[in-house]
Amino acid sequence: MSDYLKDYQAELRKVGDVVFKSRHRSPVLIVVGKAAELVGESNSVDKTMVASPAPDGRHAVALLNRVFHVTKAPHAPRGPVRLGRSGENDIPIPEYSISKNQCYFEFEPEGVKITDCGSTNGTIVGDKPIAPAEPTLIQDGARIALGRFAFEFRTALGFHAYVKSLNP
Repeated sequence: MSDYLKDYQAELRKVGDVVFKSRHRSPVLIVVGKAAELVGESNSVDKTMVASPAPDGRHAVALLNRVFHVTKAPHAPRGPVRLGRSGENDIPIPEYSISKNQCYFEFEPEGVKITDCGSTNGTIVGDKPIAPAEPTLIQDGARIALGRFAFEFRTALGFHAYVKSLNP
């Protein structure tokens, strides 16, 4: 399921803090801007487009303020939460600069870890690319670049606080 921040702002105003927190118990990824530009052209819809860093990561993009829940898909087998372009992922993001199987999230006692699956454009946490198959601990508010988009990771409590800060 994905919605826009404005939908969550309206929901919080309507139902209040307690109900909002009870409905949204999982972490989220929020699209906060553009992280890169596409390079070249692709002849195939199956091929991941290559992206290079954007000179200004704050350009408006169609996915801006979109919210993706970091949860398993309904009826999915146990295991990590997978993100990628393919609809077979728990978090499908239909964007050609994101690999079919980009990365995955695991919930560990010390927190949430993200692992790159050897994607074409890599996974960048903060300003550092993470090595494929090397789990990296992420904190609330972490910036993550996937393909040409920049995301902000928010825990459930961090997401509530973030949405609350947007409401006048």
